[in-house]
Amino acid sequence: CVCMILYFINLTIFSLYIPLSLSLHINSWISTYMLVGTAKSCTSVGQAGSDYTALVESVVTELVTAVSKKEGISFPEGTMARLAAYTDVVSDFPCGVKEFEWRNQYFYNLGDEECPIHNGLLRECAEGGKLGFELP
Repeated sequence: CVCMILYFINLTIFSLYIPLSLSLHINSWISTYMLVGTAKSCTSVGQAGSDYTALVESVVTELVTAVSKKEGISFPEGTMARLAAYTDVVSDFPCGVKEFEWRNQYFYNLGDEECPIHNGLLRECAEGGKLGFELP
């Protein structure tokens, strides 16, 4: 119990020091790879990245552009390469769109004009019964 409390205290303190750009960089990874993998019935993020590279890159570019516009922040060069490299490390991680309100909903709420591919994939997953929740 004490360990769990300390974990949450550390998590809270740590989150206060994570720059918004880094937080959204991380969220872009999980939102993209999990979504593409789910939409395309991939068993892992590694499969999503290797079998659907162009789609993954399109979604990442779309999300980074939309975030930059909304938040007025910029992402460092090599964002896609870093996300792909991370995917290589966790390539066997299973796909699934989960915790929507903490992950994909941020991008979904930016609208179809800013995130048409992302939002289209979410709707495709919803129509295919691949989500455990309903889209707003």
